[in-house]
Amino acid sequence: MGEAERRVPTASAGGEASSSVDRAADPALWEFVRLGAYQVPSRPARSAAASAWSSFKQIFRRVDEESQAPVKQETELCALPQVRLAHLVPPLDWTDAAAALGTSLKDWMSSSEPDWPVKFVIGQPYGGHGEIVRQWGAQHAAAVVAAPSYEQILAGDKRYFESWPTTDRPWVLPNLERCYLRHARGLPLVRELLEEAESGRLGRGVIGCDSWAWAYLQRVWPVPRPDALTLQAFDGSRVTRLLTTMVASRSRQLIRFRNAATGHDILTVPAGDDEVRVEIAQLAAHCRGNVGTTIRYWRERLRSEPHAQETDSDLDGKTPEHIEPGEESVWVAALPEPAFPLESDEEIAFVLHALLLHCGLPASLLPELLPLSHHRCMPILLRLKTAGLVQCRNDHWRVSELAYALVRTMLQGRDFLTDNF
Repeated sequence: MGEAERRVPTASAGGEASSSVDRAADPALWEFVRLGAYQVPSRPARSAAASAWSSFKQIFRRVDEESQAPVKQETELCALPQVRLAHLVPPLDWTDAAAALGTSLKDWMSSSEPDWPVKFVIGQPYGGHGEIVRQWGAQHAAAVVAAPSYEQILAGDKRYFESWPTTDRPWVLPNLERCYLRHARGLPLVRELLEEAESGRLGRGVIGCDSWAWAYLQRVWPVPRPDALTLQAFDGSRVTRLLTTMVASRSRQLIRFRNAATGHDILTVPAGDDEVRVEIAQLAAHCRGNVGTTIRYWRERLRSEPHAQETDSDLDGKTPEHIEPGEESVWVAALPEPAFPLESDEEIAFVLHALLLHCGLPASLLPELLPLSHHRCMPILLRLKTAGLVQCRNDHWRVSELAYALVRTMLQGRDFLTDNF
């Protein structure tokens, strides 16, 4: 396959395919838009007829027709040490995203009589909405309002509102998804919260909410909010720019991220050209523009050759300016696809759906929300954990990042309520 064939075709003004992207015309990396303006990244034109996940897997397994064999056998590659991963893919910094949110809210903040006393910021799972809202609050000296406890939610405890800021300063509630439970006793408190907030009785504030909880709460509190904001999708161009920025800020070397199957460069830092490679465009499409899950996929795929491990260990404790210039190859490999247990049934779908609607839950609460006993829920959670579909941290169970796209597709195919992204 020639290098020109691997570039992502994009529609030009005249309707013809173009192999390059005009980086000068790129929009801001972090951009907030109204929910209706969210644009799910499309797949590259030459794989548009294939399913997103199947095509995505094949791209990382495609081999040159001449050799009929991978350039690098994945069994010969090693996982990168954590210190090297931290240099190549550091944790997402939401500071610039919070600044972009500030730009979107500037007129609303400066207005003496805004159309709405509260603004909603909606984000996909692992998309950072809570941290972005929290950081925006810190930048504007806003009070941070914690979510009620599960006990307060089930009791409909109105004393929760006594902790609300009483000053004229703005406030932020970063995680509305933590303020309700899908239960007859788990909804009165959030209904009152939304009524108090939207009536203006709580003053001016910004509320962050997970996209799945938002889809559900729109049915519980059906007040249209077309002005709700969300982070615009990270398409192939944005993902390329973000990955380049991450590496360039922490390395003095020329780094080539190479497809382990074909040997072709997927990304070079500093950038050698302005192209968005098909692998990155396909990754963005598979993750539906979700920057959090996209970066996690990328991070988990990075590998090195065994002889490079000594060099990696030498980086331990060094800052970028202390690393000698040079060139390094980092291999991008395929990952095993998560799979549902063979005995998958509606009960598994119920559990996964409940976890997504609440952005994760303690195991002890699932029997309260589902027609399943504790002794049915726990085996299901453990089977899903073994399959890599869920994870548990501090007794908080959540659909895992690498399985999110697969789980969302499964639930949508079974006509469960899903988010709108």
